[in-house]
Amino acid sequence: MGEISKPDTNPVIPAVLNFFLAGGVGYLMMGQQKKGIISILATVFLSMCFGIGMIIPLITAYDAYLLGQKLQSGQSIGENENGLEFLNAIFKD
Repeated sequence: MGEISKPDTNPVIPAVLNFFLAGGVGYLMMGQQKKGIISILATVFLSMCFGIGMIIPLITAYDAYLLGQKLQSGQSIGENENGLEFLNAIFKD
């Protein structure tokens, strides 16, 4: 498992990207490729099949903001690390 360290991260940017661009682009920008792809696919699937796809961008935006704050403070994050505990059921290291 790799650690991601980007102290120049502004936590608002990944949050805004996740909110407005399919729920996972902010993760991709931070280096969490697996989380980004799963989030985008889940957003598209839930939007097409059930019409509730906007839930994922709301959750992932807040999660990306929390992770961005951690990166900005100089700490590193895991490739599948979550800022929100309940996401550990989906994204595990």
